[in-house]
Amino acid sequence: MLSSFFSGISGLIANSQSINVVGNNIANVNTVGFKGSRATFEDVLYQSISGTSGSSQVGRGTALSSVDTSFGQGSFESTSESTDLAIGGKGFFIVRSQESQTNYYTRAGQFRFDADGYMTNPAGDILQGRQIDRTTNAPYGVDTDIIISQAPSEPRATEFIGMCVNLQSNADVAGTMGTLSGVANGSVTSVSVSEGKYPRVGDYTISYTAATSTLTVQVAHRDPTGALTGTSDTYSAVVAAGTTYTNFDGSGLDITTDAAMIDAASRTISFQGFSTDYVSATRNPTTTSNYSSSVTAYDSLGQPHVVTVYFRKAYETTTPQTSVWEWMAHLDAADSATGANDLAGWGTLVFNNNGALTSGGDATSVSFDFSQGANPGQAIDLVFGSGSGGGTTTQYPIASTTNFQTQDGYPPGVLQNVTVSAEGIISGHYSNGQILNLYQITLANFNNPNGLTKEGSNLYSETIESGVAYTNAPGEGGLGKISANSLEQSNVDLATEFVKMIIAQRGYQANSRVITTTDEVLQELMNIKR
Repeated sequence: MLSSFFSGISGLIANSQSINVVGNNIANVNTVGFKGSRATFEDVLYQSISGTSGSSQVGRGTALSSVDTSFGQGSFESTSESTDLAIGGKGFFIVRSQESQTNYYTRAGQFRFDADGYMTNPAGDILQGRQIDRTTNAPYGVDTDIIISQAPSEPRATEFIGMCVNLQSNADVAGTMGTLSGVANGSVTSVSVSEGKYPRVGDYTISYTAATSTLTVQVAHRDPTGALTGTSDTYSAVVAAGTTYTNFDGSGLDITTDAAMIDAASRTISFQGFSTDYVSATRNPTTTSNYSSSVTAYDSLGQPHVVTVYFRKAYETTTPQTSVWEWMAHLDAADSATGANDLAGWGTLVFNNNGALTSGGDATSVSFDFSQGANPGQAIDLVFGSGSGGGTTTQYPIASTTNFQTQDGYPPGVLQNVTVSAEGIISGHYSNGQILNLYQITLANFNNPNGLTKEGSNLYSETIESGVAYTNAPGEGGLGKISANSLEQSNVDLATEFVKMIIAQRGYQANSRVITTTDEVLQELMNIKR
């Protein structure tokens, strides 16, 4: 009889503990990342008794078996903070206590940057992750404190300029004619550029041979720097006195002979020839090019400099039919270490009769000496072909225009904001337009999450029962992904908790009735003696 007292008492204790669990769940219904618990009961050791049919057992009540945590997914609450993070799926954030240097685990993702730039939760524990290599853009090393420096990001010196333009195939000739000099009443009275033709730049010598009435034009080529190239063209034809020869022997020149040359002796006349005003401190490339396009490049200190590329149709060939353009990379005096206009580099672009670029579009390394204390001899690859990143340069009979240009340098930048991707990549957005991947958040999980110890402040700690934490990047190894601007709400369902509370209340009441009934039975037993 007396054992029913203890059975009833065990029921009271167990159900009161169940109410405690329910009360804790309800109290944390608005706690970020909270995982609700449930109380489970078990019957206790049975007592054997003898009956007419043999041995039987009588129960001795109940006891609290365990308080299990439900790690089911909580719903997400949207926020305006990019460092509010929620895990969609399995896993825990890893945070390090600054006081005990111990790692803890949490589902609560309210993170902020403290005064020193550490990414911490409200308790000051530091979020853990791996640094990202700036070169490979991949995480490396072991987990470490996530700290975002407010120092300016490093500048990047320009190493590549990609430019795609259309160059007008029938552009006007850019450049000037030289003057004739030599004996009076010479073999030639005038020289001009033929309409629609493009004479080669260089030094011209005109010779007349009286015995054969042959006029010969010899031109020694010069490049955009003004230097002789070691190559030359020769044009020759039998001529008559006082006659104009349009595009003389394909030279691109209109030559008018002297009316008295047939009676004259053989002679050679100096001719400065067709020339451009080459890029230099005393010459202006804007008047000697057909088109120009400018791009801002950055030196080793991140200082901006304007690089202007001038284009000039240089000449045409007939076998095969091609058009050759010269390009000249130029620095104005303000951007040059010499303090004068500077031709940094040049090259040629060759187009076929379809206007397609056939050569000259690959990378050409040009050395720039920028001003204001930057590293001298900064090498930049100029690309006008398909490797530019935006198509290729063309030559069509429409106005010259720049279709695409880019460069890979940038100045130092100030951190403006931070974003977090679904894969846990923390990226810094800087005032120079750069987005740099800085860290990747590490998540942890356990073989037995129910074995974790709750430490308060939304933290769990590892135990022997939970097993050792296994870690990985979000979305890897069965771990969930991260949702930024979100917080995971408590997974407590109030309706369910109220039902559990009613059941526990009724259980408590029923067990109290066992005790009072047992007491009444014992009272009747005592009344027998009266």
